[in-house]
Amino acid sequence: MRRSRAVLFDFDGTVMDTEPAIIASYTHLFRLWRTEAEFTPELQVEVLGPSLAQEMARFFPDHDVEECLREYRGYQNGHLAELVRPMEGAEELLRWLRSEGYPTGIISTRLHESLDHILSMQGMKDLFDIVIGHDEVQREKPDPEGILHACKMLGCSESVYVGDSATDIEAGINAGSYTVAALTKPEKEASLLAAGPDASIRRLSELRELLKD
Repeated sequence: MRRSRAVLFDFDGTVMDTEPAIIASYTHLFRLWRTEAEFTPELQVEVLGPSLAQEMARFFPDHDVEECLREYRGYQNGHLAELVRPMEGAEELLRWLRSEGYPTGIISTRLHESLDHILSMQGMKDLFDIVIGHDEVQREKPDPEGILHACKMLGCSESVYVGDSATDIEAGINAGSYTVAALTKPEKEASLLAAGPDASIRRLSELRELLKD
């Protein structure tokens, strides 16, 4: 039986552990145009969530943003297979959601082509009904555009949005979703909880119990 409540996810750090690929790609750029020492542990936490274009303009103001993006994506695409893995319990949860009839989707600041490539590489493309990337919305999170569009396309009047950054929680709140903070990184917990999620989880498997309430 198809349910009327969609379960939607952020991608990086929520469904897929792409942190090693993100950090390696930024490190590559810092080596090219600044120094690796300047990419401090604090900055390595800060870059997990915001849009690439925003961060490129911030860190490399003397370089064209599109040039930065090409260099970043070119490096990352060459290392995806070795650096990217599903988050613990992600595939099992998504297969359970499928079996329970929940419509599922991704709303991410990553480009759709990249999302599609990684999901295909991990054999998880068929676990989502809709995938919305950065290039498919006019306004980025925390604007609710992507979440609202997903709900409309899925024909759902209610949604749950799961994310690992304060921006995700803000986007979910703005969309009227039930928001779930994925506490996958200790350094981000304070900002996530301060954003005011409806619930928080440390493992994706815990989402099953929340959906039963």
